[in-house]
Amino acid sequence: MRRARTSFGALGAVTSVGVLIALIAACGDDRGGFIKNDRAFETQSEGGAPDAETCLLQCSLDGRSIIDSCTGGVVETCADDLACGAAKCQEPCAAAEADRSSNGCDFYFTQPLSAYPFASCFATFVVNASNKPATVSLELGGEELDVSGALFRAVPNSTDLELLEGPIPPGESAILFVADWDPTIPRSLGERLYHTSCPTAAKPAIQADGYFRSGIGDAFRLKSNVPIGLTWMYPYGGAGTHFPTATLVLPVSAWAKEHVVVNGWEANVGEPVTQIFAAEDDTEITIFGSKDVTNGVGFAGATAGMPAKIMLSKGQFVQIAQSQELTGSLVFSNKPTATVGGSECANLPSKAAACDTLAQQIPAFEQWGSEYVGIGYRPRTANTEEIVWYRMVGGRDGTELEYDPVKPAGAPTTLSAGELVLFRARSNDAFVVRARDAEHPFYLGMHMSGADGEESDSPSHGGMGDPEFVNVVPSGQYMSSYSFYADSSFSEHSLVIVRKKTHGAFKDVWLECAGNLPDWKPIDSAGQYEYRRVDLSRNFGPGDSFGEKRCTTGLQRMRSEGAFSATLWGWGKYASYAYPGGTAFRKLVEIPLSPVN
Repeated sequence: MRRARTSFGALGAVTSVGVLIALIAACGDDRGGFIKNDRAFETQSEGGAPDAETCLLQCSLDGRSIIDSCTGGVVETCADDLACGAAKCQEPCAAAEADRSSNGCDFYFTQPLSAYPFASCFATFVVNASNKPATVSLELGGEELDVSGALFRAVPNSTDLELLEGPIPPGESAILFVADWDPTIPRSLGERLYHTSCPTAAKPAIQADGYFRSGIGDAFRLKSNVPIGLTWMYPYGGAGTHFPTATLVLPVSAWAKEHVVVNGWEANVGEPVTQIFAAEDDTEITIFGSKDVTNGVGFAGATAGMPAKIMLSKGQFVQIAQSQELTGSLVFSNKPTATVGGSECANLPSKAAACDTLAQQIPAFEQWGSEYVGIGYRPRTANTEEIVWYRMVGGRDGTELEYDPVKPAGAPTTLSAGELVLFRARSNDAFVVRARDAEHPFYLGMHMSGADGEESDSPSHGGMGDPEFVNVVPSGQYMSSYSFYADSSFSEHSLVIVRKKTHGAFKDVWLECAGNLPDWKPIDSAGQYEYRRVDLSRNFGPGDSFGEKRCTTGLQRMRSEGAFSATLWGWGKYASYAYPGGTAFRKLVEIPLSPVN
């Protein structure tokens, strides 16, 4: 039975609107699930030695057939209405769920809480990851919303949009305008100053006001008949939005029952924010806070280390905004849930202007890795050694870390359960960090700092970019193909690609605007990883050239016969966004979290 709902969440929304957010672009079209080993392209166990090659059945990169992993020979071709998932031909949404990737058919999300409580344009990027047309629907509070005037096709090499009538074609992308404020309400000058409207031609699925900080609200639910990749962006509209952020949205099939909270930054201009989502009725959530959990509308908090229990119905989320960061807190639930960590608006570092809203959907604890590669985006200022920040959170006591080739200054060599460590490194200094085994997982995230800088070791970046927060994908979650969207309303885009040896060799990585990418740079002394960057745009113009090909913003497609990651960074004047192009959600951790007694 559904309980009465509070107006939902964070920047904009009316009594029954749920906080917005949804950029979309992400998704990996990874069809690499082996029939006996769901770590499809792992060439070594997390933190261990390379695995010996074993010939197994797996899905082809296009998801249309089952092939032999050694010979590439087709064992079975799937029927037109089926797709390959976990080396089986099955219904497309079931195949995506079996593949345990960020592609899926059922998503919940809401807009992030911002220090500016004036609802702006909230949008999602949807990428059709299948070979069939994608029909999407949007719900709020169990009621379907009208998206007939909200779904648009982005015109290639342009900021123009075209209304999309009908489904999203196979392999193509669309922008869904989810929400904006109520246009009938008179606004003050201050409200208009910090508001960004959706494009004039768009009619968002909902136009409503509403705002709350700590409480329970309704989330948006987006469903599709075939697998899609989803990213949300808030506000939509490029650098002029002042405080944009984006996150890859994880499908319900990737949710789990144990989480460790990771917030975006400490309190300064705004406060840290935690959101927890439920997809089923009678979902009981128990939080053991690393700090006191404050009370909210519809729930009672608890002192640090004591259980705070919250009940959610299907499609609800709880939002906790407070001055004390909850990073390292444990979250348990009786049914699968998802968490988002962020900040209302953070200076980063804490004295560097300007502030930006932060938000990332955090993988469940069982999906955390024990090996990561750190490498930054292309420095914002030419011919400089930009400093980037890393955010590391321990999963278990006694986690010992090693770095290759060099440990960044300030990086930890040990971690305790729930411990947060911040450290810095030059953007061009790539490194591998690993724990001794998969049962000592940890989280790694990366930050872009404020445009104005702070102190001599964090200089100004000429007003370009601003604080952002993104998950670093663990090597155990790399995939073999991705489709994602680069927003043309930002002037600069840097795509960062890391590839891992597969069966003892580096495999070509194909990017649609470039072909097979050349000129990779080594990372570690063991020779297991390489990286390269690709500029998709510079000063609103095209990016890197590859022969007669030239990269631009818009839909990006990538694939390889090996494992790799792809992270997109975009920025403009005092604004930035970033998200992984996709990720797998394999269960890497077998031993569950230990509840606090």
